[in-house]
Amino acid sequence: MNKILVVDDDTDILSLVEIVLTMNDFSVEAISRWEKIDDSIEHFKPDLILLDVSLAGADGRDICKSLKHTNETQHLPVILFSANVEMGKYLQDCDAQAFIAKPFELSHLLDTIKLYVN
Repeated sequence: MNKILVVDDDTDILSLVEIVLTMNDFSVEAISRWEKIDDSIEHFKPDLILLDVSLAGADGRDICKSLKHTNETQHLPVILFSANVEMGKYLQDCDAQAFIAKPFELSHLLDTIKLYVN
């Protein structure tokens, strides 16, 4: 079972995504605080990270860039998502694999995730 780490400070979206992914046979860890990402990666060992761009106190693009420039996490696919459609322009800057604009179709979310996990 593939493991997905979901990071979003909007607890409604976090809960919805967790339910949908769990119903589609993914193991999910959902966190609302970006400060817990490193701990979650260490103990949960996700196969993919779904990361909100606009987090309270942090920019998901900077977190993604940091993950992609760290030996232990550079292999992890990162999908950014945001209500700000313009954020999709910055995929190259932070080496994210994909961008999903909120609100999103659940089928689109699942299809995008399945592109990057076995």
